[in-house]
Amino acid sequence: MTCQQKEYLYPLNIILGDLINYKGSIINLETGLVIIRIEGKEITMNFDILLLGNDKVILGMPWL
Repeated sequence: MTCQQKEYLYPLNIILGDLINYKGSIINLETGLVIIRIEGKEITMNFDILLLGNDKVILGMPWL
């Protein structure tokens, strides 16, 4: 899977909108395009990347 610099950077916030002070608090990396297939539906999108330690994946609200 490829990784690239995001064109539009944005701050890292919790769901209530508070800023998280972690590694500069800016999301600046994303995956290349990824094809996701769920129950017969196909979506092509990028995923934001942030090194959070032991967590492998955290899905954001826009995807859900």
